[in-house]
Amino acid sequence: MPLKLAILIDELAPGSAPKLMGWPLRHLRAMGVEAEGLVVIDRGHDKAHQEYYDQHLDKAPIRYLFPCFPVWARRLNCRFPGMSFFSMHHVMSGLFAHRAIGEREFDVLIACCQYSTFAARNLKRRRGIPFLTLVWDPSTFMARKIYKERFGWKYPFLYAAAAWLDRYALARCEAVITSGHFHHAHLRRLTTKPLEVLYPACFSVDRLPDFSQRERRIVAWDRWDIGNDPRVFVNLLTELEDRRIQLTIGGFWHPASMQMSFLTELDRRGLRNRVEVLGPLDEKAITALCSRAMLHVHPIHEAFGMQTLEAAGCGCPGVIPAGSGVAELFEDGVSGFHPPPGDRGALVDCANRFFRDAALARRMSESCWRVARDRTWKRYALDLKAIAERYV
Repeated sequence: MPLKLAILIDELAPGSAPKLMGWPLRHLRAMGVEAEGLVVIDRGHDKAHQEYYDQHLDKAPIRYLFPCFPVWARRLNCRFPGMSFFSMHHVMSGLFAHRAIGEREFDVLIACCQYSTFAARNLKRRRGIPFLTLVWDPSTFMARKIYKERFGWKYPFLYAAAAWLDRYALARCEAVITSGHFHHAHLRRLTTKPLEVLYPACFSVDRLPDFSQRERRIVAWDRWDIGNDPRVFVNLLTELEDRRIQLTIGGFWHPASMQMSFLTELDRRGLRNRVEVLGPLDEKAITALCSRAMLHVHPIHEAFGMQTLEAAGCGCPGVIPAGSGVAELFEDGVSGFHPPPGDRGALVDCANRFFRDAALARRMSESCWRVARDRTWKRYALDLKAIAERYV
């Protein structure tokens, strides 16, 4: 009997989610696995950015659970105060997700992020389907990172809620999957469940672009929001030794006013002529940009850092804070730079060192590409299948 596996996510938010859903499903199905994507809530992101989403999710079977909820539950469309994503719809999935799934329809679920475990726990209880929790960053880590300064005296209450959510997400799973080892010590204090590491994948070019044709340009793209402020690049550009270095920055801007604020700051600092601001990037655009830029900078410490791996697949080395999961794949000073998290001076020093030493830059380009080309989506799917089979 083939393995029946579902990848469960709360919503297909802009950014890496469509890739992490679509490409594993394609490769798992090619291996004979009966794989399907389960999405709790449809926020309409795929319709707003159809070309981007279709590139990753084409031919990937996706089932939405929300239409099977009672009408009154679907009307409870309110987010919790101060939260960017967490809403009553997540809580309702803990009561009604089973309405969309048959008894033991899958052998195992991969519940991506803490919010999706409301549905996963419901499906385990009502449909007898075990699940593994894929944790990017613990909720307590994100609370400290994003909300501590914003919430003031209310922060302890938020942190307590985040601690509860972490324990809730881990209490009924068979094992925990992470994208690196950074959070393992913290997770060990929360659970005795097995910890598995699953590094994401990328698309790499078959032939390394000619380094002599690269521009003295930094490239960055992400989902820019309250926890990922792009204004750090304004300070970076003003502190670089070489004032000719350009920046191309793209991605999803949430809310749209963040892009306008960024452009206003560039104008105020006299940097508009050095910066190219783009919207969402598809794989073709990412490959084109990273094949002509010299350096990728991702200043935010996070669980993995997909963009750094994708840039390396085109021979564009990355600067990303130490402790990020992707930093485990690249050697500091050899195939990438890993300054301490939050150390702006160290980040600037890494960029200056890179652009100052052409021989180092060339070696680093070749080295990071050799690492990235082995991290294929087929390999990712094989690793995910092997992990899942250990708990079926």
